[in-house]
Amino acid sequence: MIDSAIRRPYVQVIAPMLGISAGGADKKADVAPAVATPAADAKPAEASAAAPKPAESQPAKEEPKAEAKAEEKKVDPAPAPKADEAAPKAEQKAEEKAKEEPKQEEAKEEKKAKKRPPREKAKPFENKVVAFAPTANVTFGDDIDDEGKCETEIEKYCDDVDEGEGKLADCISEQIAASEVPENSDDDAPEISDDCREEVYQFKIQRNSNINANVPLAKACKVDADKFCNVTWFFGYKAGQVIACLRDVKSQVSKPCKQQLFKVMLEAAVDIRADPVLYEACKEDSDSLCKGIKNGGGRIQACLRDKRMQLSWACEEQLFRQEMENADDIRLSVRLFSKCLPDKRKFCKDIEPGNARTKDCLEENREDLSSGCKEEIDSMIERRVRDFRLDSRLRTVCENEIFNMCAYFGDLDDIDTYDSSVINCLQDYSGEIKNAECKAQVKKYLQLASQDIRFDVPLAEACFEDRQKYCSNVPPGSARVIRCLSNNRDNLSPVCRATLFDEEVRFSENIDFQYPMKTACLKEIDRFCKDIPHGNARVIRCLQDNKSKKDFGKACSEEVKAYEAEISKDYRFNFRLHKACQKDVDKLCPGLCQTNDGSPCGGKVLRCLTDKMDDIGEEACKKEVYYYEKMEVSNFMNDIMLAEACRSDVEKYCAKVEAGEGRVHKCLRDNRKKLSDACRKEELLLEEKEANSIELNVSLLKACKAERQLFCATVQPGQARVFRCLAENMNDADFGSGCKYQVMYKLQRRQANWKLDPPLRKACKSDVLTFCATEDAANSEEGLVYKCMIKSYESLSEGCQKEVGRAVHMAFFVWAPGATITSECDDDISRLCLVERPNMASRPGAVGTCLATQLEKQDRASTARLLAETIVSTTNPKLLSPACARLADIAEPPNMRQAFESSLTFALLKDQLEKIEVTTGLPTVTRDRRGEAQGVSLTGWMAMLGMTALIVLIIFGAYTGYKRFRGGSDRDYTLVVKSQHK
Repeated sequence: MIDSAIRRPYVQVIAPMLGISAGGADKKADVAPAVATPAADAKPAEASAAAPKPAESQPAKEEPKAEAKAEEKKVDPAPAPKADEAAPKAEQKAEEKAKEEPKQEEAKEEKKAKKRPPREKAKPFENKVVAFAPTANVTFGDDIDDEGKCETEIEKYCDDVDEGEGKLADCISEQIAASEVPENSDDDAPEISDDCREEVYQFKIQRNSNINANVPLAKACKVDADKFCNVTWFFGYKAGQVIACLRDVKSQVSKPCKQQLFKVMLEAAVDIRADPVLYEACKEDSDSLCKGIKNGGGRIQACLRDKRMQLSWACEEQLFRQEMENADDIRLSVRLFSKCLPDKRKFCKDIEPGNARTKDCLEENREDLSSGCKEEIDSMIERRVRDFRLDSRLRTVCENEIFNMCAYFGDLDDIDTYDSSVINCLQDYSGEIKNAECKAQVKKYLQLASQDIRFDVPLAEACFEDRQKYCSNVPPGSARVIRCLSNNRDNLSPVCRATLFDEEVRFSENIDFQYPMKTACLKEIDRFCKDIPHGNARVIRCLQDNKSKKDFGKACSEEVKAYEAEISKDYRFNFRLHKACQKDVDKLCPGLCQTNDGSPCGGKVLRCLTDKMDDIGEEACKKEVYYYEKMEVSNFMNDIMLAEACRSDVEKYCAKVEAGEGRVHKCLRDNRKKLSDACRKEELLLEEKEANSIELNVSLLKACKAERQLFCATVQPGQARVFRCLAENMNDADFGSGCKYQVMYKLQRRQANWKLDPPLRKACKSDVLTFCATEDAANSEEGLVYKCMIKSYESLSEGCQKEVGRAVHMAFFVWAPGATITSECDDDISRLCLVERPNMASRPGAVGTCLATQLEKQDRASTARLLAETIVSTTNPKLLSPACARLADIAEPPNMRQAFESSLTFALLKDQLEKIEVTTGLPTVTRDRRGEAQGVSLTGWMAMLGMTALIVLIIFGAYTGYKRFRGGSDRDYTLVVKSQHK
């Protein structure tokens, strides 16, 4: 037996390649598809009669010569010493080497003495196991000559292998394959001379030209050949024809035949000349295009694939045929296998060969592969996406979808029916695919396309020139080229721009298609979105919802912000909004976007949807538009139209302000008077949206989180309901100062523009168009529309009057000197309220209460003047000015007219009852501890008189109602009208 040190390349390299465990590599187990093992159970009678048996008695075998050299390699090299131990270690190593040299020389001499006797030469014979194939003249028992050009190699690596049925050739083939594995160092790699290599290759070439020249194959496949491939009587015979036929039907042949066919396919994958049909078709192309390329190792085929565009049609067809036949098993992709063997051991050591399982495993780990292996895997994927038939799994699991959804009418095995659009078609209809296995395969290709432009055929072809022009220095992978093209969108050719747009819309559906964001957010996805299913942009939304959390990573946060800025450029980049709002977009915002040139809408449709929120029909669409509004108010970059209008203003006034959480918006509003007209207008529009809901007001939402929970937990957001609730509870002792400041600021800010008050905006929209259109068109922030509505108050609709009264009431509630609406009362407030109580202005509502009290006194004095006929001077300094009195009158609480008239009636009644009380001495008024009248109390005969009046009133009302119901007249005459006939 060969020493383990000599056999190591086979155990580590070829055994995995053949599916044999390392522990049994030296055993000749009948394991498919072992290159060195023929099919033991296929022994046709013809072959038994034709092939001579080896001699039964053999002289005692000497120990192989290689054994002595193997002993030399048993000594493991010492580990690399540390710097301070280098000298002693080197000396020790030299001493050990000196001691070992005599032993090695002794082993060599012993090995020479034990040299095995020459193998018995098998006599040539003619083989015709497959009757319809030509007779083959078999030499050396169907093997290479052990005394030929490989004599040295056989003696060194295969001394324990018997000659016959290709065993020696297979052994040397294993060593050739091991010598080409990149990880093997020069010391470990087997040394095979070029002459020996060529002898083995020529043996395989000759063997695969005629099935009868390959004795194990002929024995194993005789029945299948007779069954499937006996057509030479009609078409005639060509070299390699029967073997080619068996390859075509390999899924239907017996297991022993499959094992032998795999060996033949492996030999053809290693050397193009071992596939007669392929070699004949590609000989001229290989001579001209791949001159100087060394035979073997699949190098010629790889060279031809790299120059596919220059190949003849016949060569390209046969090259594709071999590639498709070999797609199932990584071991048949020789160059890929040799470069990826270390990676296979690392990532896919437990993966069984076949059904493209190992290739899929390497694909899943492609970002972690060695550079050489990754290059081969990427090349394989690039070929697959251009022709789906090179992916055997996709071809199998998606067969129904390929033919039905994509209307593919071609032959799966014919290059004439090449169609690069099938994978793209499956991606387009991925949402309709019900087959889970097919859906997973299609998703895999979408994921690959989103990472690398080379795997996106439509985009790669449409943007070939643009990529060379703008992104030539950008390496493929990690979505770098796609981002580069996106950043140069305005300069791209129309075809490239449109294709890029379509792909970006397609990629918006899943976090798995957003490679940079997914890579940056792996920890955040696991922490915040672990149980969220992928698809429908659910994980992306989860990341958006959690991006402000304390333990949310900076890199992930930056990617999420970049994503939000991108989807703000066009509603179609926002998968959830696009899906929910397409019907409403068609109805409410038609014609705002070009649908065929690939240019983003620039926020036009998003602006349209936010402006027409109340008209949106789909509830899901409303939710998505509302979510977009929250994005706008949080980061100014998410409002593409505002960002463009305010670009220079941001650079000038807010360059050092970090975007996010509404900080830039606050900075711009703090510099409101300095902003350009366009920027100020955009900020005002955004403020209008913020006023609708506390959820859109970042600063208010943050400052009033506790107060909202305490006072307004049951109030639904929208139409400023939560804000009104907060304002009503602002004087509560538990109301925080930070929230109070924000509420007061917003109330004061409302006075500048009527549109910042949503209920007022809704109730008074038509009145403003009727009475104050000019003031509204001015878009000023000086309260012109408010002043106009106050001036035209009596002409306003009832609903508008109510809202104007509430707005003025709230303006007095947070009164400050010089405020837009209440400035006409500043002198009155100073004269009548602040003189006695200077601190009144610091308490919300106190000034308004003071004015209401003054107004009530003034109205009471006017009424008393009528009753007592006394004269009250209108120039009394203790009275409100007419302009302020009008404002105070309008600012009464809701239903203010009714409340005012009721209070006035009670005041008159109280005065009369007090006079009666003084005259008669009977108590008629109920008072509190301070003597203030609280109600009317009737006792004795006064109560009886009141009850009698009430009964009379009820009887009169009932009688009047009865007469009206019966149609009776209260007139004492009958009116007769006559007309004169003409």
